[in-house]
Amino acid sequence: LVVGYHARWAALALALFTLLAAAFFHQFWAVAPQQQMIQQLMFMKNLSVAGGMLMVAALGAGPASLDSRRAAAGRRPAFN
Repeated sequence: LVVGYHARWAALALALFTLLAAAFFHQFWAVAPQQQMIQQLMFMKNLSVAGGMLMVAALGAGPASLDSRRAAAGRRPAFN
């Protein structure tokens, strides 16, 4: 994802992983009241990271990515 090689697929995989991690490891609704706030913060953080990954999946990695350079060179894009 960092260099933009198959960025859309990588972003989708990371979004799915992050959503699953949030659901399984940050269950703020099922913890003691002393831990509820920090678990809710971590859950919301994971949701925002997953949202960013979904934006990359929808919009692509940008003009400096390897996927863009491959498409400009006349090769088939990685995700279409």
